Amino acid sequence: IASSHWSFSSAAQLMFPRALRLLLSLPLPLAAVVFSQSERDTARGKTALVTGAAGFIGSHVARHCVDLGMRVIAIDDLSGGFRSNLPEGVDFVEGDIKDAVMLERIFDDNRIDYIFHLAAYAAEGLSHFVRSFNYRTNLVGSVELLNQAIRRKVECFVFTSSIAVYGSINDLSQMQNPNRSLATSGGRAKTVRERAGLTESDKPSPEDPYGIAKYAFELDLRAARELFGIDFVVFRPHNVYGPHQNMFDKYRNVVGIFFNQIFRGEPMTIFGDGEQVRAFSYIDDVAPVIARGPLVPSA
Repeated sequence: IASSHWSFSSAAQLMFPRALRLLLSLPLPLAAVVFSQSERDTARGKTALVTGAAGFIGSHVARHCVDLGMRVIAIDDLSGGFRSNLPEGVDFVEGDIKDAVMLERIFDDNRIDYIFHLAAYAAEGLSHFVRSFNYRTNLVGSVELLNQAIRRKVECFVFTSSIAVYGSINDLSQMQNPNRSLATSGGRAKTVRERAGLTESDKPSPEDPYGIAKYAFELDLRAARELFGIDFVVFRPHNVYGPHQNMFDKYRNVVGIFFNQIFRGEPMTIFGDGEQVRAFSYIDDVAPVIARGPLVPSA
């Protein structure tokens, strides 16, 4: 898995039935999202660069950007995404964000107004065992992109970070503990009855290399704003599910794992006593908000 040549797309050819692969390649009906006329007016004619655009969340963000009237340049190395996820109307570039020469060429050839950075190798637990790969992909690659954004005076850099920046909650499975209290490693204890849940006032305290890389880049964005004035928006999504979700990864995203097991006629794997409580976010409650990021001045 540490190899940069590892591809879930190609691994799926070996591990999963043809019928399941065929099902995943079919176009899925996706819900329409209503954007305001002012949002459409602001977005119209802008050029957006979306990284990780063949992946789960990235493909939905790219679709909403197209719907808003933006021209979308989609980048993905297809290590975890699929061409079939790409929405119609995007200009696709197959490549790695760590490739500074490729990025230079894209920015030379296009006037980029917005960057939506969703490309990542998202593996909290595994990141302990692929440290170099994690930091090169999730931090160094992000910095290459930010360098271009600063030099080319991009209007807004939208970064999809992760809830992993807060560290673990009380137990090792990162689920709510038996007494129904919730605490991040860097924040005060909260009961689940508290409506606020995690907020921006909770102190980030990442505990794995993946969360550390995400939070380090958040800090770098702040430093870049202070010195160069670049505008940015950070999102920290958690447990997103929906169409285009990768079902081939046995280590991440329990909804995809459950779907995979159902298709294979296997029992769904439940750890613990089954009484754990877990929050999930549907993709259409997440991706449109990310796409709106540069269009909301207060963000």
